[in-house]
Amino acid sequence: MSGTAYAKIDRALGASASYIAFRNGEISVAAYQKWVEGEGSMTMTSLNEDQINLSARSPRDKHEFVRRAMAQCRALDLIGDDRYDAEIVEQNLANVDAKYDHANYMTYIFPEESALLYAIVRNVRPRRAACMGSYYGYWAVAAKAAHPDLDITLLDVNPTVMDLARKNFELLGLARDATFIVGNAEDIASGLGNIDLLILDAEGPKSEEVAADYRDKAIYYPLLKAALNILAPGALVIAHNVILSNFTDGIYFEEKQHNYRKQYAKFLPLLREHFLYTVIDSTEGILLARKR
Repeated sequence: MSGTAYAKIDRALGASASYIAFRNGEISVAAYQKWVEGEGSMTMTSLNEDQINLSARSPRDKHEFVRRAMAQCRALDLIGDDRYDAEIVEQNLANVDAKYDHANYMTYIFPEESALLYAIVRNVRPRRAACMGSYYGYWAVAAKAAHPDLDITLLDVNPTVMDLARKNFELLGLARDATFIVGNAEDIASGLGNIDLLILDAEGPKSEEVAADYRDKAIYYPLLKAALNILAPGALVIAHNVILSNFTDGIYFEEKQHNYRKQYAKFLPLLREHFLYTVIDSTEGILLARKR
């Protein structure tokens, strides 16, 4: 099924009493996670393991979540402005969702993650951005929608998803100053010129035949290393799939965060050396960093 994973999850769980109670704040995250790992996993057969478990990390109010995240980032001096206009965000991203063609693909960018990227870009107003691992452009388009004058380069190794990204940017009237490159982002990075926003959402093969640094999300390390010299002081890095906590108290996320910490064994030290950063506990986890 194509579209957003969030829409699929919400449709599948929409009639569940436990999900409704969780979304209404009537039961705790931990209590809901217990249901997910028990009855929920046995009965919600239309969802895979990732999808049903991610429902427990999805914030009840995406706008309140983004307000808190923005305040967190400002307090750490990662951004200078934490203003957030929920009405503008809702209107503009609803327009994106209404028109976006997912073809046969599914994105695991969740609503609060699109809204957070939109809000950061709208406030910071970067001039040039690069998205490494852009897939079919769904997260990158939130940045461009927030700041239509943004010069943004999308990079992915898959020409089919890149064609779909280009099609959607054109459909939304956001193709101006948007460049779509098929190729290895690590090799291409040095030729991008100076950028002040790097969006990371690449994923390497999971096969053990691939070198460890390029396997799954460990690929963030060589990509960031390749991009260091083109990131100006003060440049921002936003990375997806950074789950380093287990606020649900569930077994699934205990294992998930352990796995991510292993994959980021080189990425996080590189960040500490050159950046200030924080991790935001969105559904899939977002890391925001500012280069010193």
